[in-house]
Amino acid sequence: MKKYLKGLGVLVAFAAICSCAKHVPTLEERGYDFETFTMDGGKIAPETFVQIRDRLVQSAAEKKTILINASDGGDGFAALAIGILIHRYHWDVEVVGICPSSCANWIFPAGKTKYLNSQALLVFHGGPHQANWLEMGKQVDQMFAANGAPADSVELGRKDREGNVTWSPVSSPAREEVLKFLSIDKNAPAVEQMRQFMKASDRFYEELGVNPLLPEFGQIGRYEPSYKSDKYFGFVYPPDSLRKLGISNIELKEGEWHPERHPDYRNFYEVTYP
Repeated sequence: MKKYLKGLGVLVAFAAICSCAKHVPTLEERGYDFETFTMDGGKIAPETFVQIRDRLVQSAAEKKTILINASDGGDGFAALAIGILIHRYHWDVEVVGICPSSCANWIFPAGKTKYLNSQALLVFHGGPHQANWLEMGKQVDQMFAANGAPADSVELGRKDREGNVTWSPVSSPAREEVLKFLSIDKNAPAVEQMRQFMKASDRFYEELGVNPLLPEFGQIGRYEPSYKSDKYFGFVYPPDSLRKLGISNIELKEGEWHPERHPDYRNFYEVTYP
């Protein structure tokens, strides 16, 4: 089966539907000034990791910030790699608008100081401990073993409602940079890459002191019916629950936080931990 898998890339997508603009900004539009990386919509991709690494890591600025005006979530592997960079180099993270999925899972918790504007919205809807995680990887491997490498990408999972998997016949140089950074074997079967990703995510959360169930707690127990109802695109936590889950050093940019005032708030359900 490896002869079919070599050179392919697994994209673990954590994206939430929102009213954000779908335009993917250019480097100039994103506002690179070597102190700030600004997200203004579009999905997190392996190229995002390479750009942040090459711009901010090399910058001599004393204070650096990942500024999230809006995000559409995106590639979980890339977001985890970005989160590791943020934590390693002690960067801050500021959320102005919506920070969903991979953004909320790995980028926001990594900030040295985490700034929330008054209507900032953190949205979670799955991760590497969701119930169908490794099963999706097994399905990809079974499909490829039976049919060989596909002409088009294969997508599994409930898109925009949980962490889903896209296995692409093309692996970009940027994707290989992400896998190398995370010490994930690019030639491994899908299920093994996903298993290695799970371990890398768990190590990251342990280093941060964050509960590894942060992305999935709203899918289990009393929240499972909401998760499976298809009425919502994810869930949100109140401040006390974020703190109990281990997310510390949160500062309210305007002295208050009212995510319920965000126009997309009605698309999500509230989860209290524990």
